[in-house]
Amino acid sequence: MTLVEAGSTFSVDFMENCEVEEVIHLEYDVLGTSPFANLSLLPVRKRAVVAKEEVDAEHIVGCATVCWAEQFVIASIAVRDDFRGKGVGKAILRKCIEFARDMGYDSVWLETPADGPVDFYLKEGFRVSTFLRNYYGDGIHGLKLVYTFQF
Repeated sequence: MTLVEAGSTFSVDFMENCEVEEVIHLEYDVLGTSPFANLSLLPVRKRAVVAKEEVDAEHIVGCATVCWAEQFVIASIAVRDDFRGKGVGKAILRKCIEFARDMGYDSVWLETPADGPVDFYLKEGFRVSTFLRNYYGDGIHGLKLVYTFQF
């Protein structure tokens, strides 16, 4: 999938094995942790989606980790600071949703801090499912969001 927005062209596809280390480093840089690495110990299937700028296709500028078992979950989305606001996160999110639909799931789930990018997800069709009190620590609440496919 290629997305053109604000004069930049990005390709969004699944991570290659040789890109694992770069994805983990990007997650640590942006999120302070690596959901991709953390999920390695759990009994779920996982995959990473990566975005690369067409001009410099050697470097990943954003990524998402998805996992699935009973539910399809976006465990993380991370975009480098210098590429925010250029449509990278939107392209990654849409690729994750497309993948879930292709896998036969009827919904996509994610969790985010209540003061996080909630509006971004709502604009993309997610709705708030559950308020998660103190989910990210004392006084730091979360939200569980769901995107439901219309068949």
